[in-house]
Amino acid sequence: MTGLDETTLLVVSPTVQLVVGALYVLNVWRRGRPDVVDRCWTLPFLAAIVTTFAYLASAASTALWWAVALGNASFVLGLGAIWSGARAREGRRTLLWVVAASAGVAALAVLVEGPDEGEWAGGLVYLLGISVWGIMAAVELLGRSHAARRAPEAVALGLTCAAAGTYYAVRAVAFAAGGAESEFWLRWLPTSTTTLINLMLILVGAFTMMALRTRENAEVAAVRYDPVLGTRTLPHLVQAVAAREGAGRVHVLALRLLDAGALRDAFGRDGREQARRHLADVVLDLLPTGGAAGSDPSRGDELVVVLPGDADGWLRGLRRALLDRPLHLDGDTVGLDVGCAAASGSAREVVALVRTARARLTGEGRADGVPGDVTADVTADVTAAEPDARTA
Repeated sequence: MTGLDETTLLVVSPTVQLVVGALYVLNVWRRGRPDVVDRCWTLPFLAAIVTTFAYLASAASTALWWAVALGNASFVLGLGAIWSGARAREGRRTLLWVVAASAGVAALAVLVEGPDEGEWAGGLVYLLGISVWGIMAAVELLGRSHAARRAPEAVALGLTCAAAGTYYAVRAVAFAAGGAESEFWLRWLPTSTTTLINLMLILVGAFTMMALRTRENAEVAAVRYDPVLGTRTLPHLVQAVAAREGAGRVHVLALRLLDAGALRDAFGRDGREQARRHLADVVLDLLPTGGAAGSDPSRGDELVVVLPGDADGWLRGLRRALLDRPLHLDGDTVGLDVGCAAASGSAREVVALVRTARARLTGEGRADGVPGDVTADVTADVTAAEPDARTA
């Protein structure tokens, strides 16, 4: 038995659900571009709010008995959505339609039994649905999750789902055995205890989901972008370009900072790194709409730029900007310049175009193994930018 009366809990519960649900939705909105996991995991909080107010409505008027169907279906949908989101997190199909179907069955069970059964119409189907989805979500998060992706937050969420699923399984057995008026039910499974269990699920679920998604988005960003230069990593660059809808012909420029060795000799490794960052800053500032820039740590003095339009004009603008915005090192003003090789072709062949441009920049020609049928569609323009880094 709990020390809080049911009236207090029934007032506190919807307040907490509204606040926590709003915090989670706000967190997703601030991150921007919610993915399928975010969308699935937003459903439980919206469903919890609907569930609470549906039950309050049914309790306020017997004419609104059908609101029990809405509340039961929403609760089942919320637990199932956690399972769907956990599947999506591992790259599997969400099967959200299965969850929606189970919620529909829970609602139908209430409507079939009708108002004569009161607030516990369709109760067994409802309890079994919550139990099954809670346990399945726990299995997905703890049992089927790849070891590398079992973050502490995922473990905490999985254990919470397991606890909720187990509790509702006990409730389902007790309900089937003696109903909601049995001594065992009233003593060990009252509304006050259940409300606390639900609040625990909502609170722990919200904060573990927020922490987990924040962690995973940070990990994804670290994989997609160079933390020093701010450019995309090369695999993310080619993936993003190839995935664009309606992408046509693109120009790929492989850029190399000229006289990087001389910069290192004159200003040390730090001077060379500052030159790389300065070049990346200028390139990113000049990117047109639809353009992208990437880098490969194994070839630190190179950048790869993908342009949808005039490559020659953009390159001239880059060199002019590098002269207009010189780098200041140890009191000296250093004008940077770049060597460049270009390849043009379909955006769908961006991987081959990048290989071709980088190979031509290093003088490897066709030795990079680009297939002949792809190379035939590629127009290369190697510019020999000879001026050395200038100091003034």
